[in-house]
Amino acid sequence: MEIKYKNNKTEKQCTDLTYAKRQFNDNVATLLLSRINFIESAKSFADIVNNPAFHFHGLSGKLQGLYAIDLGRKLGFRLIIEPLNENEESLKKEKDIEKLKQCTKVVIVVEVTNHYE
Repeated sequence: MEIKYKNNKTEKQCTDLTYAKRQFNDNVATLLLSRINFIESAKSFADIVNNPAFHFHGLSGKLQGLYAIDLGRKLGFRLIIEPLNENEESLKKEKDIEKLKQCTKVVIVVEVTNHYE
């Protein structure tokens, strides 16, 4: 899968282990980069959705239409992503996860956040 990033800071957090360790802790940084590597090597969005370790779930409220991948349940951090189609158009309005699995070709990493802050 192709990954894009919302901004340069998020990209650096997700691609530079040393920077990620300064921003978070060693465990979160290591898990973050392993999640990014998995997404990059995934053949389809279904690989991401169906991976039980990710605890993939939709978000609500002002984050409606975005999805989260946990970076370890006990750590409290999550990777927030937005699925895009092959034309890099947002799929925020698509509610059917089966359709998302089929038409998502690109993922935007929106942010890495501590769910409890």
